[in-house]
Amino acid sequence: MGAAGARPWGGRRARRGLTPGERRVAELVAAGLSNKQVAEQLYLSVYRVEAHLSQAYAKLGIASRTQLAAALGPPG
Repeated sequence: MGAAGARPWGGRRARRGLTPGERRVAELVAAGLSNKQVAEQLYLSVYRVEAHLSQAYAKLGIASRTQLAAALGPPG
């Protein structure tokens, strides 16, 4: 448990806590794409990708892309 009593999210619960945009961006980043590649694939600005990613990090209780795949859990 975290300092405020919150539990880190994981797997399906984590996916449900993210908005559809945050989820799409997080999944692509977890798959190894750069922010620029994600932006091009989703027709977003790099700024918007960074915003979605920052929001996803906060909701998942993580601080880096290396933690993203584990926080999202297995696909599906």
